[in-house]
Amino acid sequence: MMNASELDLANIDLDVALAAPEFFDSLKKIPKIEDAPAWAIALRSHKLALIARKQQPSVAPRLPAPVRIRAVDCNSWIKKNNRSSDGIRKRRRQARPGVGMARPLTLVQYRRHYVHLMSRVLNIRTNASPFTLVLDDLNQRAMPLIGELTRRGLSRNVNVVVVSFEATRFHPAIRNIPAYGDHTGAEILAEIEKAMNDFKESIVIIDSLHDLLNVKNVDMGALFNLVVMKFASTLVGIYHQDMLDEPNLENAYVPQSLDVLKFMATSVITCKSFTHALAAKAAKDRCLPEPTHGLLQGAEGIVQCLAANHREGIVLEAEFRRKSGRPESETYFLPTSYPSDYNPPIPGMPYGTLRQEFVVLLEQVPAYANKEITGLINAAGEEIESTFNLGLTDKQKAAREGVILPYFDAQKAEGGEGGRILYDMGAEDDFDEEEDEI
Repeated sequence: MMNASELDLANIDLDVALAAPEFFDSLKKIPKIEDAPAWAIALRSHKLALIARKQQPSVAPRLPAPVRIRAVDCNSWIKKNNRSSDGIRKRRRQARPGVGMARPLTLVQYRRHYVHLMSRVLNIRTNASPFTLVLDDLNQRAMPLIGELTRRGLSRNVNVVVVSFEATRFHPAIRNIPAYGDHTGAEILAEIEKAMNDFKESIVIIDSLHDLLNVKNVDMGALFNLVVMKFASTLVGIYHQDMLDEPNLENAYVPQSLDVLKFMATSVITCKSFTHALAAKAAKDRCLPEPTHGLLQGAEGIVQCLAANHREGIVLEAEFRRKSGRPESETYFLPTSYPSDYNPPIPGMPYGTLRQEFVVLLEQVPAYANKEITGLINAAGEEIESTFNLGLTDKQKAAREGVILPYFDAQKAEGGEGGRILYDMGAEDDFDEEEDEI
């Protein structure tokens, strides 16, 4: 057994010392290690580091907790004490860990990420989308989407204000502002401010931005500053794509109102019929041009196609604009909601809380991704291409094989007499030998 006082580090045989098991124990007990050689100091530090590492408890790597789209309880779903006495709000900043959101790595993470983006817009989450532009036409109206927004807003105790140009019937809990008739743009803005003044957070829905901007001459900047900036609320506007703006004869360089709205919007959602989406997918699978519907057909008088406004659900082509400027686009399917999708309402609430998020990506819909249904659509399309049968019987095939086509012998390997061009020169023909040689 070696003692710390007996160690002569200057004249020690290193090979013999390293072979002795008690050498490291004696090396740890040296009182003045600073006077030892450099190799002894490094060896002792290395040994102490190994011992400290072995004494640390092993910690198993923890997987990140899954992000729930819907909370288990209703504490975070319903907004508590949404009433306010102050007319000016401040938009709350959301603390996010890290610099940015990481890109999804797997297909499951990809689907969950984009479903979460749409769920935040539908559930009117704070800072999810301050200004959402909804584009629709006669082939697919935006009423199913607007109905879902109002239903979820009322279930979360959010003040719902609707500026109506077309609709006339509303839920009693909705604050309706009729904008048709003799109401001026200033009066409409004053009514919107009055309807939002009593609540901390609201959602303002305009069922026709075309009429609001072009008929009532409301400044879009003033409306945006009132709803989004002053009251820190959400603005949702519907623009009918089949309503064309009148050309500006005074200044041809003034942008159209739809282009201005697309530039200002933080989210753009285009509504399409589910039946038309299936027809477009069937044409894409057959490498055919996608069918056009409505005004895009270019036929005079056609404004609404067959199978428009599908009753089972609505297809939503969404584009989300991030603060960094990077857009994210995806196509969703919003099925028709039923009372079973919501919990029973608690006292004082018009609707119950949402049980589970039911909006999905379009590629997850069985009718859209099923190969059998796609095959039936393709078969139906092939039958429509011809109105008569092109099949031949065996007798007709034999008769077709027996027909001798003209110049058929010229196609043989040895060549035939058929197919030659015979030409007899006349007296009026001028024969040029030099041209003939060329």
